Amino acid sequence: MLEPGVNFLQDGNAIAIPKLRLVQAFFVARQILQAHLENASEIITDDVTAATSILLLMDPEHLTAANIRKRVLSRSGNPTQATLRTEQQFVDTLLTARLHRHTKSPTLWSHRRWLVTTCWGLGIPWDNRHDIQHVVMVAGERHPRNYVAWQHARLLLDRDPTLAATIAFDVKEFCLRNHSDISGWAFLSDCIARIQDEESRRSVCSSVLDDVFSMTESFRWTNESVWMFLRTVVARERVNELYFERFIVTNNGLSATMSHNIPGWVILERAREWYDKHHVPKVA
Repeated sequence: MLEPGVNFLQDGNAIAIPKLRLVQAFFVARQILQAHLENASEIITDDVTAATSILLLMDPEHLTAANIRKRVLSRSGNPTQATLRTEQQFVDTLLTARLHRHTKSPTLWSHRRWLVTTCWGLGIPWDNRHDIQHVVMVAGERHPRNYVAWQHARLLLDRDPTLAATIAFDVKEFCLRNHSDISGWAFLSDCIARIQDEESRRSVCSSVLDDVFSMTESFRWTNESVWMFLRTVVARERVNELYFERFIVTNNGLSATMSHNIPGWVILERAREWYDKHHVPKVA
């Protein structure tokens, strides 16, 4: 229980606010926003801006609040780097918080996309790899199979395709920690496919496959996410026929000890059938 008059607790950069206080703040913020909308005023006061923060904290899909924040940033023509960075910190705090709805919110990710593209348009430096590591992956940890977050990563990679090889190793580590996350594996496959230099692509693909096969064999992974990745990359990349052999040996080794009526065996069998259908031997 908090002492009378105390509305939050702070520990370093973290704060804790009782839900009752948040709900009370939400009702006040909604009244402030409603009054602003009813007045149809072009002037957006600091109180209205503050109200949108509370509204998005309680309801990440509050599109009106997000749009008002865009208007605030754009009202003087081109927004400044300082104001855009401040907004980025606010949005990233919500996207990486332990708030289940926020980490996968289409509205918040759309708002971040607007921020990123606005900064690009103004020539403001942007660290795309940092964003993938510290925003997208954190959101992916908070909310598994976070396809909205990984789609944002594709936007960042589209901006700088030369990062594909480096990002592939970062994402591989994420996938090995979260081996059931199909969205992460799909993005890892995309990263490998985007590497333009053939020698670099072969090297990265070989390294990734070695690590994934080793972990799959050691921990006996039979989940669909891993085997969809393996079947697709081994068949598509055709790096070395040794990976075809390893795919078959690993698949057979796992399925041989399993009953045919359990999901794991079915997944392995389907992966093998898909691979047999799509695999084209590499011409020497």
